[in-house]
Amino acid sequence: MTRFSKNLLKVFLYPVLVLLSYVWRLLHRRRVIYGKYEKMPIPVVCIGNVTLGGAGKTPTVIFLVDYLIKNKIKVHVVSRGYGGKFKDTVLVNPKIHTAFDVGDEPLLISQYANVWVSKKKKEGVLSAYKAGAEIVLLDDGYQNFSIGKDLNILVFDAEIDLKNERVFPLGNLRESPSSAIARADFLICIGSPISRRNLQNTFIQHHNSKIIEGKFKPNVTPLLKKRKLVAFCGIGRPEKFFSMLGALDMKVINKISFPDHHFYSEKQVTKILKIAERNDALVVTTEKDYVKIPKSYKKVIYPINIELHLSKRKKLLSELKSLVF
Repeated sequence: MTRFSKNLLKVFLYPVLVLLSYVWRLLHRRRVIYGKYEKMPIPVVCIGNVTLGGAGKTPTVIFLVDYLIKNKIKVHVVSRGYGGKFKDTVLVNPKIHTAFDVGDEPLLISQYANVWVSKKKKEGVLSAYKAGAEIVLLDDGYQNFSIGKDLNILVFDAEIDLKNERVFPLGNLRESPSSAIARADFLICIGSPISRRNLQNTFIQHHNSKIIEGKFKPNVTPLLKKRKLVAFCGIGRPEKFFSMLGALDMKVINKISFPDHHFYSEKQVTKILKIAERNDALVVTTEKDYVKIPKSYKKVIYPINIELHLSKRKKLLSELKSLVF
């Protein structure tokens, strides 16, 4: 299809997308008003976002899991397992399950805590409760209103200009930012100081007391700093991963991006490795992508561990503990 054909198709589809976006907003509003909000027998903390991927939700979940475990709190995570084939509620076992089974994000998080994959949030939470959990982190359940939540944490990628975004399917928003912010107990804004300030000035001035600022910090080995690199990933915003490597003055000679939650074939991985071999380079990717790499290739691909650093977090962490003790 030529560029002209694509543009022409967009022109004809635009009125349809506008209508569908309006219907989506109406249905969402109905879910907010008439949701069941069923109270669960243990505290439920929801971590969500307003965009279709790429906000930093998974690193936030891992950060909170680490904090709770260090405080000797039995935390489990419940996820719908996007991209996985399992339909029933299952406890993720990283030794036997693959990303094809349970999805890439649950498989990654299962390296840190017990993770339940469940298409039905209630079943997942109750399974965690029966298994001895003291608190549940609900990964990506912000737009689900079937169960009650004791704490809502909304994660923003401050680099995204939300003023120019539209609600799905016209754009990448799950709902309007103002609607999501109204239900939030805490807002985590991840990005540069300028982008965080712009986001706060535009949307969230009245939430200043509960705004937490965040930034990502990649952990890179000395070996990777010395060598040329071929970087690839399939995440919501691949440019964010590449820019983080660039900020560390890494010698990235080739950047290859795939769609979010992409599953890699042996042919694709082999092609990437050949590019690296021709240039005497090493291959790096994100931890989320690494769990989807065919096992036989994992020894020659380096996952970059990316830590989330949060400032002004004392109030959030205190409230988390108070839900249990």
